[in-house]
Amino acid sequence: MDVSEVSHLGGLLSRSVQPQEQRWGAPAVFMSSKRKRSDVSSMNGGGEGENRGAAASLPTQTPARKHNGFVMIDGHRGVYYSESWKPNGSTLYLPVRGSVLANMDKYDQISFEQGCFCIGDETGRFQQKAQGQAINCWRYSEQDRKLFVSLSYFFTNCQVFQEVLNSLECL
Repeated sequence: MDVSEVSHLGGLLSRSVQPQEQRWGAPAVFMSSKRKRSDVSSMNGGGEGENRGAAASLPTQTPARKHNGFVMIDGHRGVYYSESWKPNGSTLYLPVRGSVLANMDKYDQISFEQGCFCIGDETGRFQQKAQGQAINCWRYSEQDRKLFVSLSYFFTNCQVFQEVLNSLECL
């Protein structure tokens, strides 16, 4: 290789390849002038002897699917529901069992509340009042010609509430 074929660009060495040039009997190869990324394997989980710390710092959660209308609610983490919401704060919320996929497309409006709410056990008996956030799912009644809360979720765990809010933003 001649010195005339090599240029020094910002600390990187670049070699210009002539189209008719052939080396070692191989056909001429046209390469991009960009250099290859050296961090690709570490982004994909790292290879042998490579730095795996960079891959560990990347988020592992898959992005939420948009426009499917469903929101995952994890009932094992302080989530309650009620299908008989009362505006005076006397709604009794029952525990959500397991994980629930809530179809938010069937509601006309969604509102949020924060405060002290009544929670009960699986049998519907009052247990205590608890501080938290609620999501009210409203539907329109053709018969009554007004909106009503058809389902309400109450969250005592702020982190779970934030996860649901993030999922709602993706809808």
